[in-house]
Amino acid sequence: MILTKNAYGKINLYLDVLNKREDGYHNVKSVMQSVSLCDTLTLEITDIQGDNEISIISSDISLKCDKSNLIYKAWDRFFESTKIENKKCIFTLEKNIPMAAGMAGGSSDCACALLLLNEALGYPLSEADLIKLGSKIGADVAFCIKGGTCICEGIGEIITPLNSFKNVLLVSAIDESSVSTPYAFSLLDEKYGTDCSDSADITTVVDGIRNEDIKAVAKSLYNKFENVIIPKIENVQKIKDIMLNNGAIGALMSGSGPSVFGIFDDEKSQKSAFDALKNNGIKAFLCITV
Repeated sequence: MILTKNAYGKINLYLDVLNKREDGYHNVKSVMQSVSLCDTLTLEITDIQGDNEISIISSDISLKCDKSNLIYKAWDRFFESTKIENKKCIFTLEKNIPMAAGMAGGSSDCACALLLLNEALGYPLSEADLIKLGSKIGADVAFCIKGGTCICEGIGEIITPLNSFKNVLLVSAIDESSVSTPYAFSLLDEKYGTDCSDSADITTVVDGIRNEDIKAVAKSLYNKFENVIIPKIENVQKIKDIMLNNGAIGALMSGSGPSVFGIFDDEKSQKSAFDALKNNGIKAFLCITV
């Protein structure tokens, strides 16, 4: 059996970190949005048994394909959870989402692996089961299983779907920098301590989405991580400025960074910003919300 599925990236239209928990994780309040920029994951599953019951092949040779890979963790936790006898699984990953960029590339691949395994083996787990399982692997995995437009709370596992916010024009961009999520959280802990109060009103973003008002959403974008990442990676602000100077109606760093997305209300401005970024040697992608 061979199955293929897209693993969509995400952006954060709003992201606040509230406090550090006793278990070391952080409670967040976020509005997450799936985007068309995606990896593609193929699962080939057989009944052949052997010592190497899983293989992960990636188009990006810099990606580790060992037990630290979230696809491996998805495979391991899925069979552990379902009590199904392990099958020989070959995962082939076409990597397009930048790594360590705040777009949930690894989490999306993990979610995609869980969805593929569940489909291949006759849907032993419900969506709620998959979300619960995924949240134990990574904070963004739960959302990536659900997809679309959602408010995410707790460590990301409390998900409230919002109405569709599809087909909004975006440019996503990143320089050669990368930021590990633990490092970004450590910077927040240094700046704010373990208890951070709300820093912006989420209702303005949510109301904009519910009213299908792109400009209201664009004006209300917020990400607390910008306060600690922009001083460390100056190109984040440079990318935002290029987008805003070329027609973006809003721009924001996504997740813990350092990728930046811009929202556009016409294709001419979207293309203008894309070209300006490329001319400055910055990797950029044309995409839309999905």
